[in-house]
Amino acid sequence: MRIRIGTRKSKLAILQTKLVIDQIKAIEPDAKTDIVMMTTKGDKDRQTPLYAMGSTGVFVKDIEQALLDGSIDMAVHSLKDVSSVMDERLMLLPFMVFEDKRDCLITKEHKTLDTLKPNAILATSSMRRMACIHRVRPDIQFISIRGNVNTRLEKLQTENIDGLVLAAAGLKRLHLESYIDEIISPDVIVPACGQGTIAVQIRKEDYPLFDAWVKPSIALQEVQIEREFLALCKAGCHYPVGCMATIKKETVDVYACLGTTIEDTAFAHETYSVKELDQVAEKIYRKVGEKRR
Repeated sequence: MRIRIGTRKSKLAILQTKLVIDQIKAIEPDAKTDIVMMTTKGDKDRQTPLYAMGSTGVFVKDIEQALLDGSIDMAVHSLKDVSSVMDERLMLLPFMVFEDKRDCLITKEHKTLDTLKPNAILATSSMRRMACIHRVRPDIQFISIRGNVNTRLEKLQTENIDGLVLAAAGLKRLHLESYIDEIISPDVIVPACGQGTIAVQIRKEDYPLFDAWVKPSIALQEVQIEREFLALCKAGCHYPVGCMATIKKETVDVYACLGTTIEDTAFAHETYSVKELDQVAEKIYRKVGEKRR
């Protein structure tokens, strides 16, 4: 089997693709893989904040088109970049690589969110992160930042900003966790739906080629709850939306947020029985909706 795998050109995207290939080799030792590096709309436009872009899926649409055109056989994405609604000819393979779901803070003076100076300036292009931080530190100012992880770390040192808010997973995969000053609890910043998870996308017609790879797991069930919540919200990176589910022995712990602006975002934290696993996303969605009314 030879598989052409499409991915973005960033160091993190290529590393994540190699992690997927490692998993493939463990299952299919004779599989041959070729990495096809691609430039997406989100990569071409490094200035516009993500929430200000006129469309969703700016990091995945061009790769999805290559999958539909048949120029690649598989696509690797950060799951949080994948829209809850995709072309009906495509699907996500329930074969994923998982990492820490939480966000983290990196600062010039090695501060935490609580100890940052009044009116500190944090760099992020995420409405979700802004809304969550505004709830606990309304004095903090925000500035948009784009670029890969290393570019953002460089900008922290050269620009008039006090800190960065990034996904912990990317830093850990790049072995840059030493830069992290604080891993932020989900009761402060609710992670993006599927954050920390590497997604594998294929054409539906090809599923029989890969169905033997699928292994049920608790992590996969958690991601399914988060993605179902995202689908119910009918929202993308233009809005503050996030969900993190954690399945324990008998319970499912869920944090969620949803809004249209930084100021009107509602938050919920609930614990449900694993017996109602199929209803968790809808229940937490209703709970957030009640708080928004």
